[in-house]
Amino acid sequence: MTDIALERPALLVDRLEVVYAGTRAVRGVSLTVGKGEAVAVIGSNGAGKTSMLKGIMGLVEAKAAAITFTGQSIAGTPTHLLSRMGIGYVPEGRELFRGLSVAEELEIGGRLLGKGDYAARLDNVLKLFPRLAERRRQITRTLSGGEQQMLAIGRTLMAGPRLLLLDEPSLGLAPVIQDAVYGTLETLRGQGLSMLLVEQNAYRALRLCARAYVLELGAVTREALSADMMDDPAIQAAYLGRH
Repeated sequence: MTDIALERPALLVDRLEVVYAGTRAVRGVSLTVGKGEAVAVIGSNGAGKTSMLKGIMGLVEAKAAAITFTGQSIAGTPTHLLSRMGIGYVPEGRELFRGLSVAEELEIGGRLLGKGDYAARLDNVLKLFPRLAERRRQITRTLSGGEQQMLAIGRTLMAGPRLLLLDEPSLGLAPVIQDAVYGTLETLRGQGLSMLLVEQNAYRALRLCARAYVLELGAVTREALSADMMDDPAIQAAYLGRH
């Protein structure tokens, strides 16, 4: 584990459990995200990755020995308060208001900002995603899948998170659009934003993040530097399409 993940991490999760209808979807998951660190969680469909994020965000009932954000306990904290504390969440499927315009979606993300802060934050988001600037008056449901993903990330960034949780940001996107989305995530990582990234596309996730966890049947089965995982024949065969 890298030193950055050991010194007052942005996020610490200790033995997280999530149960649906008597089935343990998440089984004692422990992980850390250091300040300014990007960490990946890879695993196949149904491994429990989304349930893990929802448990951290308070969107499903969960139990844990501890969940902390920059040293402060957040276990049991309502989702909307986590957002105000500085934790942003980009869900799988984007969950946009399909009848609103791009501008209105971004307004929702920055609804708690003063006028000056809102203008500055909006300017930053539109610089990160120039396509959104071109589509500001367009209705969300008419956007392409890639544009909707950019909007989902941009809306979350409007709140100014210090920690960003992303669930399958490449899902359903063409490779060229994945390049654009991940290029923006690389920019955010370079700016020091802490990130926890859940992905089936292990190659993308491992290229972006310095460190990663493997989740299988709701449990962490491996933690290592991303470079070591990419060189591991077992990881290559299971997640990277190499044999």
